[in-house]
Amino acid sequence: MFREINGIVDKDISCAIHRLPPFYFQGGWADGIRMELFRLPAGEGAALRIAVEGGRCRIGFRERIHLFRALGILRENAGRAQFRHEEEMYIPRIGVMIDASRNSVPNPGFLRALLDRMALMGMNCLILYMEDVYELEGEPRFGYMRGGYTREQLRQLDDYAHLYGISIVASIQVLGHMEKVLRFPEYASVQDSPSCLLVGEEKTYELIGKMLGTIGQCLRSRMVIVGMDETHGLGEGRYRQRNGARKPLDIFLEHLRRVHALARERGLEIALYSDMLFSYSSPRHVYLDPGEEPDPGICARVPGDAGLIYWDYYSRDPDLLDGMMKRHRDMGNAIYAGPLLSVSSFCVNYPFTFRTAEPALEAVKKYQVPMAYGCLWHDDGGECCDWLGLLGMQYYAESAYRQGPVGREVLDARFAACTRSCAEWFTDAGFLDAVPCSNPENRWPPNPSKYLLWQDPLEGLYDGDLQGLGLDAHYGKTARLLEADLEKAGEEGWFLRVPLLLAKTLELKAALGEGLHRHYKDRDRAALQKDGEQLGELLERVEELRIAHRQQWMQTCSPFGWSRLDLRYGGLRARIETAVYRLSLYLDGSLSGLPELEAPRYEKDRSGQFLGKGIWKTYEGIATLSDG
Repeated sequence: MFREINGIVDKDISCAIHRLPPFYFQGGWADGIRMELFRLPAGEGAALRIAVEGGRCRIGFRERIHLFRALGILRENAGRAQFRHEEEMYIPRIGVMIDASRNSVPNPGFLRALLDRMALMGMNCLILYMEDVYELEGEPRFGYMRGGYTREQLRQLDDYAHLYGISIVASIQVLGHMEKVLRFPEYASVQDSPSCLLVGEEKTYELIGKMLGTIGQCLRSRMVIVGMDETHGLGEGRYRQRNGARKPLDIFLEHLRRVHALARERGLEIALYSDMLFSYSSPRHVYLDPGEEPDPGICARVPGDAGLIYWDYYSRDPDLLDGMMKRHRDMGNAIYAGPLLSVSSFCVNYPFTFRTAEPALEAVKKYQVPMAYGCLWHDDGGECCDWLGLLGMQYYAESAYRQGPVGREVLDARFAACTRSCAEWFTDAGFLDAVPCSNPENRWPPNPSKYLLWQDPLEGLYDGDLQGLGLDAHYGKTARLLEADLEKAGEEGWFLRVPLLLAKTLELKAALGEGLHRHYKDRDRAALQKDGEQLGELLERVEELRIAHRQQWMQTCSPFGWSRLDLRYGGLRARIETAVYRLSLYLDGSLSGLPELEAPRYEKDRSGQFLGKGIWKTYEGIATLSDG
């Protein structure tokens, strides 16, 4: 701890400094420092200013979050007897979105650990994506069996974040993406389609009023993100039966006005995703059309104080990103939601994340967009641990405090100071999807770590994609890297164990299905005998992975949701056992053939020598074990 802290030291600041993670003060580097804190004048451009000399440290800060970023910078420069540093903030609100609605719901303790590190990074916004995973009074089946947050948990998290100067912003849904609620019979009266609320129905607005009221009571932030994205087919269900055919844009804007009014009644400001507003108003029904000029008539119907969120996780064309950012800026209160590519995967794909986020964040600063955040989406099961997103969070933070792009050397040094972790641990885990055969020109990055694990060993949906790619060698190399990382990291590398065991599993499984199919076609019984032995070893590796993944999940998330991954692991184990059984019968002559291996294999995720035609949900095509 610091020898003394003088100046502006209220109870909240003192409490927050004292609860910084233990690694922050490790080594006693701060014991001799006399700290003086002071506020920077409101009109100054600087967000923070540090001066260290002769055992004294003066830190000036504009907002509380800037003080904690300054403390992170001080930790980075521990041991220097004298230095000065000053920073401006070029993106006033910078944050990360945690997906708490796609099966995995991070527990409050895990979120507090993220907030500790966000504070040292200088991030001032945590967005919680909560479709129905929050307590709603009088609605017992809202979020039923989903592991959501109680109102008291949300208040306590908000209090914890507030001490650092971090706002928790709720991201909810008030139109589409409501299938988890609408599946229950008591919500039949507010259902337009299986996933969309019924516009114009008064009970719909009673429900939305409850949602907004709960958020307003639990969180200090007056901003609430109301979603309204991906509402394809709006007005085509019960709405059409009741009202006849109407333009989706008119229905959308009518609903937006109602939601806006409900929010204002509760002292809240709303922000919404812009994709459907742009698509419905586009002559070509296209969202990403930077050349399209805003329609003044439509702009006039959008509430002037509503934030308009440009979400784009995959575009890397600087001209497209620049044009779309300008288009949003010109329409009013623009916000950017960008990538931390964990969607439908076990990892964050960092090469694609950096290539996409860099030009987008440069456009954010060019057009002075006041808020940006990276999104850790977990579609289709939530296998990826959010801790793997820390390096990307640091990248967004550094982008907010620098005029230009963030160099890797700067990023790695800042990351080590703010997390006591090595950036390479995170990029090495990213090799689970950052395979050497990824086509950098493809819009969609591949997610082979997911589909190679879950695909059936006998009926391999992706076997046709794997020929000649040598992914077994890639995963072997990845496993060796992660083993070395885990040895260096010790207990701090707890989050590397699942990626390591997955890499070991894929080292065996990536080429096994392709080999089985080829050896069967060649009637190579000796090779098939070895394949059978490998299937037995694969069963052991899958079980070790399952147990480690379960342990990680129970430490970081609500237990609800793990049931689906138990079904996936259990199904995979059963199918491997069946493959061993069927193959042994064929090899001992009890079966004359294996129809599963007679079937041809076709390409699904491959273009020439590259992978990456889409982000695939394996179970979508072969079973019904998906959760969004």
